[in-house]
Amino acid sequence: MKAGYLKAPFQFELRDVSLRELKKGEVLVRVKACGFCGHDAILARYAAEDWEPFGHEFSGVIEKTGEEVEHIKVGDKVVIETSTFNPLAECSLNGRPDWDLNGPSFMEMKDPSMGFAEYAIVPAELCVKFDGLSFEEACIMEPLGVAADLVMTADLHLNDDVLVLGLGPIGLMALKMAKSSGARKIYAAEFSDATARCEMAKQYGADEIIYTDQVKLEDYPFEKGGVDKVLVTAPPKTIGSAVNVANVGGTIAFLGISYGPDAIVSFDSNKVHLNKLQIRGSNAIPALYFPKCIDMLKAGLVDTKDLISHVFLLENMVEGLHQYIEDREHALKAVMVVP
Repeated sequence: MKAGYLKAPFQFELRDVSLRELKKGEVLVRVKACGFCGHDAILARYAAEDWEPFGHEFSGVIEKTGEEVEHIKVGDKVVIETSTFNPLAECSLNGRPDWDLNGPSFMEMKDPSMGFAEYAIVPAELCVKFDGLSFEEACIMEPLGVAADLVMTADLHLNDDVLVLGLGPIGLMALKMAKSSGARKIYAAEFSDATARCEMAKQYGADEIIYTDQVKLEDYPFEKGGVDKVLVTAPPKTIGSAVNVANVGGTIAFLGISYGPDAIVSFDSNKVHLNKLQIRGSNAIPALYFPKCIDMLKAGLVDTKDLISHVFLLENMVEGLHQYIEDREHALKAVMVVP
């Protein structure tokens, strides 16, 4: 079978690999669609020092089941959670399964294939059945769950003024959910050359677009002097600016990831203290909201079809990914499909 591999800087290749036999509680998924994640892009840009398989935003069909798999069967359409919680962990038994960071995880499988492949081995408990959606729509369930976690972490209220900092797919979906949650006004911040992202932000309900390569965020004339909630999906270094534009009592929720020196953030602690701000990390490990996200997609609260800007076959993966990465103006979301 074919499986995609990547290595920094921006090297991709298809390999012929063989998969092992299924263990108890595992299933073999025939991959139908897989999204290229922002974390995949970080790996491809600089973090993957050696070749590794990639892709965790995927949907497919159950091809085979291992022993003791009961809730899904061969032929079921499923979308894959990146991780889930251990119900017997102390935090889970104390009512906080969201604090269990060590539950079953697809990212820790260390098999020769992941989502960019024809087949992948997955713990059965990470498979969520779905219907009424295309495989391409469903594969964006994982980042939709990340966006949902961010919005709930921010604890949006009616009449909040909201700034979405970073307009990748997660930021855009969070923006759409903020609009549905009753935000009074939504500001969206991105570089001016990301034309498609900025246009999609307007389509999703952004009232004003802030081009951060043209105006300093702190100098922008916010109607209320600042904002009540900031949703940060940009690199963590932008948290300092988020602190500077938050109103008294404001909340900054963030999920951006960087490595090395870029992971270190500085901000004015006096502003946090005196203005009673809260800085909250959003981490969708374990994944918790897939059924909710399926319902949102079916109800039209978020339409992931709008976000798919580049589609290519697995056999054309190398060319397809390079075209997506180099198309800054039009790029929203790249999805690989397997017929």
